[in-house]
Amino acid sequence: MATPSTLNPPPPPPPPQSQISSQPLETSSSASKWLLSPHYYYNSTVVHPDLTSALSKNPLLNRIGLEPIKRITLITASASFWGFVLGGMIGARQSGMQYLAENAHRLPKNMEGWYFYHKRKNYRMMWGALRKGAVYSAKTGVLVGLFEVLEASADFYRGGADMFNSMIAGIASGAVFSVTNKLPRQSAKHTLLLGAGYGLVSGALQDISSYLKGTPVWYLPQSLKERSLALKLSILDKDE
Repeated sequence: MATPSTLNPPPPPPPPQSQISSQPLETSSSASKWLLSPHYYYNSTVVHPDLTSALSKNPLLNRIGLEPIKRITLITASASFWGFVLGGMIGARQSGMQYLAENAHRLPKNMEGWYFYHKRKNYRMMWGALRKGAVYSAKTGVLVGLFEVLEASADFYRGGADMFNSMIAGIASGAVFSVTNKLPRQSAKHTLLLGAGYGLVSGALQDISSYLKGTPVWYLPQSLKERSLALKLSILDKDE
């Protein structure tokens, strides 16, 4: 005789909860709504399990077609390389001029003396280039890396990339540079303005590039791709 347990098998386990939520994130005030940037739909609907996933899977955090971590690594490495090149050129020139000044009163008298004169000069220029290049590489890499980290942090906090985040990162980087180098007030003011201008211009260019590619930019009207698609759909509806 069948028992009730065999006639009514236990229900199957519920499916795993989806990471996609149909409801937007709730905010407590209008200020928090503005900071979370609700026009960025991605962060309002996707719940990421960890920070790494959020940084790698959110397309609205991308700049120049790169994820935040890859972008920070690439741009910092490039800045360090070019800082080394620039510092090497400056260091070689300064070391060469210093060597000429130090030996202006004891110039060689024969061909062998001139040979060793130029050999020592090239040796001094090489080491001067390496020393100055290493210093410039470290300073440039740290400053550019700081800017990129601050920019990516602002993008993540506000839910997407825009030129205002770049401007904030530029001002903060300029402030750190002014404090660490103990610049006078007027020079610090110029540094802050330079950082703000660089961040604003670079961020605006990136926003325009994203806008032309179809990525939504909250302070711009509907993207060109979206308008083109809407126009095509309206034409198809009229034809039908």
